[in-house]
Amino acid sequence: MKQQAFLKGISPTSPAFLLLVLSTAVMAIHLTLMFKAGSSDRQITAMLFWATAAYLLYERKEQLKFQTGPIASIFGTILLALLLLKCTGYCEESFLIGYPFLAGIALATLASGFRGFKEYWRELLLLFFSGIPEVLLAKLTDPAPITAHFASSMLWYAGFAVTQKGIYLELPGGSIQVYSGCSGVVAMTQLLGMSVLFLMLLPLPWKWFQKLIIPVAAVAIGFLVNAMRVSLMAILVSNRQMEAFKYWHDGSGSLVFSVIGTFLLVLLVWALIELFKPKPPEEESQS
Repeated sequence: MKQQAFLKGISPTSPAFLLLVLSTAVMAIHLTLMFKAGSSDRQITAMLFWATAAYLLYERKEQLKFQTGPIASIFGTILLALLLLKCTGYCEESFLIGYPFLAGIALATLASGFRGFKEYWRELLLLFFSGIPEVLLAKLTDPAPITAHFASSMLWYAGFAVTQKGIYLELPGGSIQVYSGCSGVVAMTQLLGMSVLFLMLLPLPWKWFQKLIIPVAAVAIGFLVNAMRVSLMAILVSNRQMEAFKYWHDGSGSLVFSVIGTFLLVLLVWALIELFKPKPPEEESQS
């Protein structure tokens, strides 16, 4: 009955309907550009985060208030117009990554003015972590030397005669360069975003420091899985298996490590849910 009442309250000229159409168009444009970019993991990530943001809004549809002011409307309109204008030309990868968060800000101000930052903080936070940390981390630092050192240690403990020289890993049969694209920034920030998504969707009655375990562990898992990938690349090059190298570096094999990282994060979340599960009253009274 609530869903029927909600649908009845929306007319083609109501602000809610117009914002729904506009939001759908904004999402469709972004997903289209992501599919043209050709990165499968980014396509899946974009769809997942947009769908989660839409779900969070749907869950609160009865509480949403559409009331904005002229200044906020002008700000939101200009920001959205600039984004859409940029979409008509060449779109850098960094722009596509930051697009959801900027579009979310524009839509929030159009819907509820500057108060929308508070009303839609969950959705904006989710869209922020969908890609902005990757852009910021790539600009602020390059963990490639750390990744190379960690991968070198993994290979050494595994029994390989490896030598590290800065961002180069040298094995008897060949060497690889751990450049910024293989430093693990993408893996770490993607899993960080996934951890925020889990915290938004799962009703976890935890304390704040317990919740903090998930994003911190997500970054660690992303770094570890990427170091494993770098180690595998070095082994393949040393054995002169260049076709396998291309498959695991640029081909479908690169997605396997994303799946492994996501699986480990899901496994960790499940383990933490079991660990922090409230005890039944009978067990608490006995303890």
